[in-house]
Amino acid sequence: MEQVLPHDVIEYHILERLDVKTLLKFKSVSKQWISTIQSPCFQKRQLIHHRSQSGGGDSHVLLVSVLDSNEKINKDIEALSTLVVGSSVSSKIPTPWENKLYDVCNTSCDGLICLYHIWLYNSAGLGLNDKPTTCEVFDFASNAWSYLVPSSPHLILHTQDPVYVDGSFHWFTALSHEGETMILSLDLHTETFQVISKAPFLNVSDEYTIVMCNLEDRLCVSEEEWPNQVIWSLDDSNHKTWKQIYSIDLNITATLFPNHMWLALTPLVVFDKDKLLFYDPEFGGASALVIHDPKTKAYDPAYTSKLSAYFVCYFPSLISIL
Repeated sequence: MEQVLPHDVIEYHILERLDVKTLLKFKSVSKQWISTIQSPCFQKRQLIHHRSQSGGGDSHVLLVSVLDSNEKINKDIEALSTLVVGSSVSSKIPTPWENKLYDVCNTSCDGLICLYHIWLYNSAGLGLNDKPTTCEVFDFASNAWSYLVPSSPHLILHTQDPVYVDGSFHWFTALSHEGETMILSLDLHTETFQVISKAPFLNVSDEYTIVMCNLEDRLCVSEEEWPNQVIWSLDDSNHKTWKQIYSIDLNITATLFPNHMWLALTPLVVFDKDKLLFYDPEFGGASALVIHDPKTKAYDPAYTSKLSAYFVCYFPSLISIL
């Protein structure tokens, strides 16, 4: 007699371990399987499992091309393309729009990536320094925008996009005359702002020399202070302790990014346990991804785009906002 596995064994020990592309194909197997695969609880567990097991090795990088005002979109432009970290081959992604390239938020949220073609702003960017930065959120259930009350207690650094970590968005506060730079967070569950820590650097005079990012689900900040760029990770247990995890030799990276040797580089992801993937945040020609191995002190180009591009690291996910 043929033995049939219980569905909970199939769900927790087989389906949860499969990749997104395979799971999408398996939705046609049965009504029970499609119900499981479309379950928000299953989708969350599947994402957590793959992120914990991969060690960054299965993460993907999305390239979003950038054009200047004199360029026009043509069929040869890779509006969107993706590659697996550690691979040198990219795959072009068909886009539903024509004659338009989108901006992109620099971090993903549970596998979701935000592309936009609207003017995003805050009060600091408009020179309204006598007013706190305000924030609006969109509720998909009510299909409406609303203001968060109370608003942010500090002005945010308007040249930086928010960084998503563990259910919250994070910003640097605007540079002050006192020299202190704070880390401001917006909890998406409670919809409240709070200052969670001081940055590990003082007297920052140039906003383009500091960078915030998400590495291994930890909030990380970086400062370029020639000839090094130091990266710190925030201890998530008390939100007060910063630990130095990398130091990038800018004398070496200056040969890779000669046009922007005085600006902070942007870390993307840690893979193969301790290798760091990063790129030049400025755009002036072809864009390149670089791998840094702290053990060998090596810096190796990983991928070069024909055009200027944004880079966003993400894990393929079944999660949807619809």
